[in-house]
Amino acid sequence: MQEYSNFNESGKNSANITPLIFGAVVGAGIALLLAPAHGKDTRRRVGYTVKRLGDGARQAFQRTRDSLNDVKRDAKAAIDKGRQEYMRSRGTDGMRASRSPAL
Repeated sequence: MQEYSNFNESGKNSANITPLIFGAVVGAGIALLLAPAHGKDTRRRVGYTVKRLGDGARQAFQRTRDSLNDVKRDAKAAIDKGRQEYMRSRGTDGMRASRSPAL
């Protein structure tokens, strides 16, 4: 099972940076709301920030989905390999048992 020692590590880095990016975008939006500016400028900035926040959330969601799909694919491959090994060893044991003399 050493082949799969990094199995749970596949999407770990992207998952750890997502909250940081999300927090930075939210913080920037709050700073824009609290900064003194004309109404039109503030609305434009807020709109831009909300758009960036939405884009960032969509990208984070897509990265998470991709990571989960990778984990799913790796798990399925590991299960299939384990099943094949089990069936191979079971077939070999069955052949040995059929060749041994009956007591």
